[in-house]
Amino acid sequence: MTITRTFCHPDAELRLRRVGWGDLVRVDFMAWLEDGSLFGSSLYDEPLEFIAGEQSVIPGINHLVIGMTIGESRTKLLPPNLAFGLHRSDLCYRVKRRWLKSNHIIPVVGLEVAILKKDRTVVHMIVTELDGEQVTLDANHKLAGKSIMVQLDLLEIGAPPDREMPGTILGGPRN
Repeated sequence: MTITRTFCHPDAELRLRRVGWGDLVRVDFMAWLEDGSLFGSSLYDEPLEFIAGEQSVIPGINHLVIGMTIGESRTKLLPPNLAFGLHRSDLCYRVKRRWLKSNHIIPVVGLEVAILKKDRTVVHMIVTELDGEQVTLDANHKLAGKSIMVQLDLLEIGAPPDREMPGTILGGPRN
């Protein structure tokens, strides 16, 4: 279920413009877990700006913003596949405790570590389990497998930097 509310913008032309794929948008957002704990918000920071349909935000935010009008607010519970993905067991690794110690890492459950792979890329992992001489490292996002509630308030619609659009930035006053 999606909850939608719209605040009428005084300019009728701007009220009619809907977000489409490829539009540059600015939104205020709040995101919380199903237990009600807030884990992300732009209300005390800058609004989130992204190009609708690009992979710079989680899929559910892209789906939620498409079709919105300036001043509209939408709230939706996103399942894991539209949020931070399903938890993948193939991203959990068992390593020897001594390997971590040789890299000056003292393993503690909850510790976030950055592992440099042979190809020189960095993988961020979390220690999730310690048993005897083994340590389990998890490369999943910490919110993988969880549903999240997201609220978006559309502030502006604009053209992405590489394309022109009449009116360039469409928006209303920021409250």
